Amino acid sequence: WERRYQVVTPGRDDRGRLFSEGDIKRLRLLKQAVDQGHAIGQLAEKSDNELQALLSHATAIVEKTPDPVTRPGASVDMTQLIAGIERLDYAAVEKELGIHAAVMPPRELIHQIVLPLLQFVGESWHAGKMSIAHEHMTSAILRNLLGALVPLHRRQDPPAKIMFATPSKEQHEFGILLSAMLTAGGGLGIVYLGPNLPADEIVFAAQKTAPQAVVLGLVGANGAKAAVSEVDIVSRKLPSQIELWVGGTKDEEVVREVRATRALFIDGFDMLEKHLVRLGARF
Repeated sequence: WERRYQVVTPGRDDRGRLFSEGDIKRLRLLKQAVDQGHAIGQLAEKSDNELQALLSHATAIVEKTPDPVTRPGASVDMTQLIAGIERLDYAAVEKELGIHAAVMPPRELIHQIVLPLLQFVGESWHAGKMSIAHEHMTSAILRNLLGALVPLHRRQDPPAKIMFATPSKEQHEFGILLSAMLTAGGGLGIVYLGPNLPADEIVFAAQKTAPQAVVLGLVGANGAKAAVSEVDIVSRKLPSQIELWVGGTKDEEVVREVRATRALFIDGFDMLEKHLVRLGARF
């Protein structure tokens, strides 16, 4: 590890190498993480604090009462990710997310990294500190990450397949991206159509691919009435055996109108996970 990954740089004297207490502590942390199944190549770039957080989280999971949808609670330092997004450094953000994704299950990655990161990006955009370019770059990186996660967690015969899209003029896809990551991480099949798709096209795609559920992301930033109208069309035309789930909006009027259709309104990722587990996901 010292020679190949430069995980420590010991001093030297006439008798050979001299390992400091800090070197020994770091090597022990790395050994524990490797024993838990993590790859040394991905661990080598992590700080001691990041390694300790990774090990502490794993211990917390073992000690918890089994619950397939209990949210992990550990936090991770995202300073480098945020700095990369702020300067629109695509390569740096992609690399940092890739390192986290290599050592964390998708569910932990989403709750500990991606959700807090997207909240920061959204709040920064509303405050005028970030532009739409920052959001688009982050979306592009997450789409690539989703593509990488799917083959890693694919089950040979998934018990269910879920389709993801946003209706016409709905450009915000963070919600469906994260939902698709959770679904793939749980071992279910996914059909990812992306944002801004007309209702009839969503229905057509569902008829062709026969998913167990269609998930629509709905923020309603481009008009609540238009958004609900699109959901209503999908609700009426979607084959009755296919479930329709809608989430994302915080507008109470929109929520009421969505619930007036046959759609199931998903009010958060905890609820989404419960329904994914119902369809056979494993977290």
